[in-house]
Amino acid sequence: MRRHARIGVVAVALAISACAVTPTHEAMAVHDADAAMVHGCKFVGYVSGTSGWSGLAADAGESNAQNEAREKAAKLGATDIVWQTVRSGWGSTANGNAYSCLRTND
Repeated sequence: MRRHARIGVVAVALAISACAVTPTHEAMAVHDADAAMVHGCKFVGYVSGTSGWSGLAADAGESNAQNEAREKAAKLGATDIVWQTVRSGWGSTANGNAYSCLRTND
């Protein structure tokens, strides 16, 4: 009986993790930052993302919402996001400020 319960838990965990949306290459290039990291960068816009996943799938929902916001930031030419809110409730949301920062190779 316990073996079946473990298999069920593993199956649910795999199903939830499979719900995460893979971001595009452009979105993966948008970095998480804090206010100090974007000092002197150009503000390019406010971005947000949503996902219907919450509850047991809250992690996947928050990840999906952040990925959607990163996609929007990439389209604005952003290199960094400072997250304002990332949360789950009756769905998941992520909101942040997108910035374009010049990177130099020292």
